[in-house]
Amino acid sequence: MAGGWLSWVRANDVEIMAVLENQASNLVKATSVLAESISDYSTLKEKNTVLKNLEHEGDQLTHKLFTIIDKTFVTPLDKEDISELTSTIDQVLDATYGTSDRLVLFKIQKPSRYMQELANLLLTASQEIYKASTELHKGKRENLIQRSKAISRCEHEGDNVYRVAIADLFETDNPIEIIKSKEVYETLESALDRSRDVADVIEDIALKYH
Repeated sequence: MAGGWLSWVRANDVEIMAVLENQASNLVKATSVLAESISDYSTLKEKNTVLKNLEHEGDQLTHKLFTIIDKTFVTPLDKEDISELTSTIDQVLDATYGTSDRLVLFKIQKPSRYMQELANLLLTASQEIYKASTELHKGKRENLIQRSKAISRCEHEGDNVYRVAIADLFETDNPIEIIKSKEVYETLESALDRSRDVADVIEDIALKYH
């Protein structure tokens, strides 16, 4: 389609795409805060409060998007695709906040370098999600597929880090700390897995509309 599939844009289309962009932007803020809090661990509790607010804001944006979709007869993308995209982005955000919350609740004294590596990968993945959200309306398949692959690479690299982290963890002799840290690693890995789900939706959209 010349000019992309949104070359004829209605008011609701603009609003839907704007909310998706805002949701992805909110996710980048959250993953940035998580990476910063692990890097500067003395700010963990303060940043956990910030993350809780960002997670709440993300829920509001998700609800807003579902409300708009429900009231709109014709949407720029299939309603199922928009719903899947907003839901999966929200799941990444939930796991991002969940990681921070576990660090606080479990009183993890010092984060490992693996936690930092996973948080950094999550930040990179979320930045690619945001870039994809700004390019959805342009309808360029190659750009979207490139974003999707970049997100998937972060998830794949995260799997490798996770395996090494768990192996190292079981070299220690403190069962309580093993349980606590393993829970944090699993939540970080879950966030990256959900980002891979976002990548899959983006790729599906790129292929479907061309």
